[in-house]
Amino acid sequence: MSADGADFAAFQDQPITQLLVKVATRCNIDCSYCYWFRDASVYSKPKLMSPDVQQQLLQRIEQHVLRYALVDFPIILHGGEPLLWGVENFHRFAEACEDISSRTGCEIPIAVTTNGVLIDDDWLACFEAHNISVAISLDGPAHIHDTHRKTFQGTGTHAAVERAARMLVSREIGVIALAVCNPAYAPQQYADFFAACGISNYDIMIPDATVDEQPPSIAAFYKGLFDVWLDANRAAPTINIRIISDMITALLDNNSPTEGVGHKPVELCTIMTDGTVEAHDVLRIAGDGFTNTSFNIFDHAIDAVRNEPRWKAARDASINLCAKCRQCKFMNACGGGYLPHRFSKANGYDNPSVYCDDLYAMFENMQFVLENHLYVSKPDGSRVNVRDTLAGAMPVNARHSISE
Repeated sequence: MSADGADFAAFQDQPITQLLVKVATRCNIDCSYCYWFRDASVYSKPKLMSPDVQQQLLQRIEQHVLRYALVDFPIILHGGEPLLWGVENFHRFAEACEDISSRTGCEIPIAVTTNGVLIDDDWLACFEAHNISVAISLDGPAHIHDTHRKTFQGTGTHAAVERAARMLVSREIGVIALAVCNPAYAPQQYADFFAACGISNYDIMIPDATVDEQPPSIAAFYKGLFDVWLDANRAAPTINIRIISDMITALLDNNSPTEGVGHKPVELCTIMTDGTVEAHDVLRIAGDGFTNTSFNIFDHAIDAVRNEPRWKAARDASINLCAKCRQCKFMNACGGGYLPHRFSKANGYDNPSVYCDDLYAMFENMQFVLENHLYVSKPDGSRVNVRDTLAGAMPVNARHSISE
């Protein structure tokens, strides 16, 4: 077998390592920037996942775990707004996953991404009972959040979401706040708000846009956000800003845990409410039906999606970068940026990110600061300047400190 053939065979025999499960296709609020409803085909899908689809999905999960002898298989429950599926469905699904874990020895951690509006004591009890971690969409203070995240009647949702976030924090449920960057505002406003809520783990995500659009520049915002991170963590780590942590991790030649940073394959598999298996759902920003496939969990195993042309095209594009990216000094750290941000109708994924200039400026600024002000404490107690580690990997158990 040729080297290419061997590589293909190895690719075909690799497990899917994470599932995004769409348990609801509708939402209870009307966010102006939501990628999900840019694709009108979502309205053709069932509003909620049925018991039959849920049962078939659980069978496929167990088959997949056993086939590949997985020890860890994370599942993200998503929407639309996933809490519309109902708390009893969450209990049943989580209990079934716990049973699979008991039979197979595979951990199946469950997370949910929610707008938070429906969270009450019953939901908190469910999250606690099944150790479900929560990502709550909260765009910082009210004057920023309510610009885009409104009800269908046009009123802001901030008060309800802040209440939910504070409830999660008070119950010590694992929570990360997910904000979308609005470069018209200072990053310190986000940081001050999250600190007041007791939230020390958050992300400020790059707004979704394709190459065919002209989003505003974000470089100055993220340079300022890096300064916020530096100031907060100067004496000791006190906050985690996911995008900053991921960029630092990638610059230090380690694998970033999230898909938007670093040069690595994107292998997320999406299960729809009707059991169809799709490519990455954020690719819906490319237009109607762009992620649709003929694959489904009734006729196909989970890993069969590797044979699906659209899924494979997205996966291949995540590692096969355009010419400009391949010549960039930040190729490995950046990885071309988030895959949906590289799409155009003319060239598909064969483009630099629509945020290419911003990403370059962000990485360049971060590298300069790290090389001159950040030290790594090694396991033996010695310290080395980050400039001496950028060519290699930071030890897994190393800690950082920031010099004055």
